[in-house]
Amino acid sequence: MLVMLVMLERVAPHCRIHAQVAMGALLAALDSPLRRRRLSDRNAFSQKIVDFVAQDRATGTIVTLIEVDDWSHILSRDMAHDAMTGQAGYLTVRIPSHARPTFADVRAAVAVLLPSPARADWSVER
Repeated sequence: MLVMLVMLERVAPHCRIHAQVAMGALLAALDSPLRRRRLSDRNAFSQKIVDFVAQDRATGTIVTLIEVDDWSHILSRDMAHDAMTGQAGYLTVRIPSHARPTFADVRAAVAVLLPSPARADWSVER
């Protein structure tokens, strides 16, 4: 986990990378005019953990959620997780960990974090 954190920080120095963030810190149960909000709505996600959260240093906005998919990940559960966070406006990037990802692998997987070429106030270490 520490190695991945260091790689993500190198890939996106313009972002703060937070590790092991509870989804309850990111999401709120949706309001519905058809029914009252219940505690079980919040319990559906509040105890789940996101591997990493990338936050823009300048604005504080969440850029993306990053999941490292190891043997414990189940595709159907991951798709439901991504749909839930997507409805809240968050993009989830998944990095497969079947083999130890290299810096180039991580950089390619989180390309969404990379600023446009017009922005020259930072550089990525190679």
